[in-house]
Amino acid sequence: MEEKEQEKKEEQSLIDLGVLWHNFLPFLRRFWLLVLVFAVLCGAYKYVRLRRSFTPMYRSEAIFSVSVGSSTTTSDLYSNGYYYDNAAAKQAVSTFPYLLSSDVMRDLLLEELDASYINGSISASTISGTNFMVLSVTSADAQAACDIARAVMEVYPQIGRKVIGDIQLVVSQEPSVAPEPYNSFVWHSSVARSAVLGLVLGLGVLVLLGASRRTILNSGDIKKRLNLPCLAHIPAVSVKQRKQNKSAGLLITRQDSASGFRESFRLLRLKLLRALDENDKVITFTSSVPSEGKSSVAANTALSLAKDGKQVLLIDGDLRSPSIKGLLGLSSPSEGLGEYLSDKSSKEGIDCLRFKDTNLVVLAGTKAFSNPAALLRSKKLEATIQRARNIFDYIIIDTPPCVMADASVFAALSDKVVYVVRRDFASRSQVLDSIRTFSDSGARICGFVLNCAKSGGSSTGYGYGYGYGYGYGKKKSGYGYGSSKSRSAEKE
Repeated sequence: MEEKEQEKKEEQSLIDLGVLWHNFLPFLRRFWLLVLVFAVLCGAYKYVRLRRSFTPMYRSEAIFSVSVGSSTTTSDLYSNGYYYDNAAAKQAVSTFPYLLSSDVMRDLLLEELDASYINGSISASTISGTNFMVLSVTSADAQAACDIARAVMEVYPQIGRKVIGDIQLVVSQEPSVAPEPYNSFVWHSSVARSAVLGLVLGLGVLVLLGASRRTILNSGDIKKRLNLPCLAHIPAVSVKQRKQNKSAGLLITRQDSASGFRESFRLLRLKLLRALDENDKVITFTSSVPSEGKSSVAANTALSLAKDGKQVLLIDGDLRSPSIKGLLGLSSPSEGLGEYLSDKSSKEGIDCLRFKDTNLVVLAGTKAFSNPAALLRSKKLEATIQRARNIFDYIIIDTPPCVMADASVFAALSDKVVYVVRRDFASRSQVLDSIRTFSDSGARICGFVLNCAKSGGSSTGYGYGYGYGYGYGKKKSGYGYGSSKSRSAEKE
């Protein structure tokens, strides 16, 4: 319980920026195109909204002054029949904006326009230092703006006479129909801001995904929570794909395998042998989820033991998805464990494959069994493992992930279990819970292997498993378990 509480506290603590960046990068590599598409969609959405909401507006203006008298033209300003009352003019200028918004003005305009509503906005201002006023009418209809301005010029003197006295408008500029709108459709900056916002939001989602991602990044993530030693760090290696045999995996016997890769399995062999008791022979390899590389680790561990002079049997115990033959590049027909267990005959010998120029014997086929539970529960499996103990120095079993009941069956028949954890793959809680559950079921886990470990400060990616290699030793051996006489160790 204390361990669970401690893990929960750690999960809730602030994540290290380096880890956050590390977790963010895989999402960025995988979803960068979606982030860009989201940014473009945000920009396009903003453009459509602006386009739909944009209305071209037209403005019609008139410039005039107010005088007291009967003259209506500028030429009469200095005639005998005209006089200019400066006080009255100032009063007209100050009251004009208020008169425009009055109900009386509105009613007179509707009557003048013979309309039910005023299709425009009316405003007025003064020219600084003068008694000239600017009447401005804006509307989505250019003709309506001009008509409203003319109507105001017609009805204003009627209202002005009631407030100021007998006034006349001296018009300097008549209202006219605007040839083009005064506003323009400006979208570039708004669309750019929306696109940038979409980009930031998309990256923010990736950051949140990275922050919520908890995987095993190093051996300490397991060792500090479980009393389980790390047997080896298998480095992530990337090699050039070979066209000669695309089904073989990266093996320590390949000439192009990296020295660090080979050395990691030599160290794994030494630590594994120290972890075994005197009579331990059967070792099972399993993992939490598929694709963690347990089959590759099991096959290379078996090869390392065989190169050390040990007689080794490698069993493909994953009857649902056999892969050992493909990893080793073996193409000769062979009988796998599933075929042997399902055979109703009483034969005890099994025809196996021997890996070329080594002491490694392989019990593997290619047939997949959809429900192998019944086969694995048979006493024939236990008898087979027991006969193999009498013949081989070590028996390496590659099983399905421990979430499958198959792994528990093999673990019960094994002396030790090696748990393979691929770095930065399955969730931390999934790995830790799987190890605890598997151990509580009785599996004797002697340690774990951190696969695809980061080396030299950077990881080059998952570089072994499938799709590489040279073919090795496709020779068939008829190795018979329990027979009074062993068959030929190797057949051409």
